[in-house]
Amino acid sequence: MPIDPRNPVSELEKELQAQFDPAKLQRFTSTAQAAAKSDYVKELVVPEEERGLMPYTKEDFVISENPLRVEWEKEVRKFLQKLTTHTSHRVTAAMIYEWATNIKIADLIEADTAGEIITEEAEGIRTQTNAGRLNVHLRHINWVLREYFGKPYKTKIMGREVGRAYTVRQEFRVKLKKPANMTLWPEWSEGTLNP
Repeated sequence: MPIDPRNPVSELEKELQAQFDPAKLQRFTSTAQAAAKSDYVKELVVPEEERGLMPYTKEDFVISENPLRVEWEKEVRKFLQKLTTHTSHRVTAAMIYEWATNIKIADLIEADTAGEIITEEAEGIRTQTNAGRLNVHLRHINWVLREYFGKPYKTKIMGREVGRAYTVRQEFRVKLKKPANMTLWPEWSEGTLNP
């Protein structure tokens, strides 16, 4: 005969409930002991509220970044800090390169046709021409600008065709923008990255 859940509790069920004592449950015997504690470590560690920031431990962070790219990001940030926030701007990697180095790209290309080498050979750059060395730097600058402002576009700046331009929106503040290179993240989060 099926038991109807609407029926009251039977006498047998009441007896079984009375026999159940959670304090006297039969369990397997255990040989486990309390974990050993060290008073030295307790004295050594500081309370959690007095500890510093957690270190960057993600696998992505434990990398060796290209030092050229890191330095160019610092220069890009200096350039962007100089822009006014009252209006939007269009910037290119060439503008930043010429501003940071005081070397005009036209002079580099002209020197290449004459067979002269203007720029010094940097560590990790194997090209033997000014234009080749220039392209290495422009690639790093373009990478940083793409990380900050998204996809570049073709436009005209002062009547001249520009292949890769980026729009810096009005009221953009570079100090509030997290760096693209993870090497600069600790400085940025502490507020010591200039800019």
